[in-house]
Amino acid sequence: MQFASRPIAAIAVLGALSLLSAGCSAGSDDDPTASPTRSASATATVTATDSPTASSTPSASTPDDTDDSPSAFPGTGQTTEPDDDPSEFPATALVTYAGWDTGSRTLQAGGLVSGTTNTSGTCTFTATKGGVSRTLTSTAEASASSVNCAQVSFPAAQVSSGTWSITLDYRVGSQSTTSDPMTAEVP
Repeated sequence: MQFASRPIAAIAVLGALSLLSAGCSAGSDDDPTASPTRSASATATVTATDSPTASSTPSASTPDDTDDSPSAFPGTGQTTEPDDDPSEFPATALVTYAGWDTGSRTLQAGGLVSGTTNTSGTCTFTATKGGVSRTLTSTAEASASSVNCAQVSFPAAQVSSGTWSITLDYRVGSQSTTSDPMTAEVP
């Protein structure tokens, strides 16, 4: 019985491992890399083992040099840097409805706060006309991606005829956000 020489046996073993590796990765559904790329890199490994060349050493632009430090999820607007101004509230208030309800004779308003799901805050609606301001608070209700501020109703006795400007202020502790005004006509 004659044995194969050691270099040929080593190449055969590496070739078999490369094929096995390529075959195992070909059935993986959660690997976005196509299997021919895997096979090509396995073949390159065999070649690099047999005869090292200048191209087998990784350069600065190879994927092996990526930074693995934790970072914020892309698109969230969050950074890994500390917040310079903790008083800035990362949410945005919006008056979604403001109008006169003839049946109840009230000026009604509703809104939401995007960028947070923290319902421990207070929703405050302010209706302003000239130098007169009226305020009502409502409860903060959770939704999947925002906070809904329950509708408020300013009675006719508190709001005179004319154009009123309604804003929503959402406050959690010392942080707050105020919406742009929305106008509503009271007959």
